[in-house]
Amino acid sequence: MPERTRRGATPPSPLAALSVLRSGGVGGLLRRRTVDVASLSAEQRAAVAALASSPPGAAGPDRFTFEVTITLADGTTRVVHVAEDAVPPALADILR
Repeated sequence: MPERTRRGATPPSPLAALSVLRSGGVGGLLRRRTVDVASLSAEQRAAVAALASSPPGAAGPDRFTFEVTITLADGTTRVVHVAEDAVPPALADILR
């Protein structure tokens, strides 16, 4: 049986995979990369979890946009679009 939190909710499934597609910028080039989730710090994992529930930022001309695909251990996948100016500081090195 899954572990329960104090309020009786099942805790979120652990992060299984993370991929990033960066687009935009002056040249409009695409860059895709897969992030080694085992190397993420607790702060970075928390920032990824926060991204999954945040609204997309506003994109601007010649700015990067990031398509972040978050896959949890239970197979659930969420795709989040993040504008360059909305990248959390804990994820700046990972996304850019």
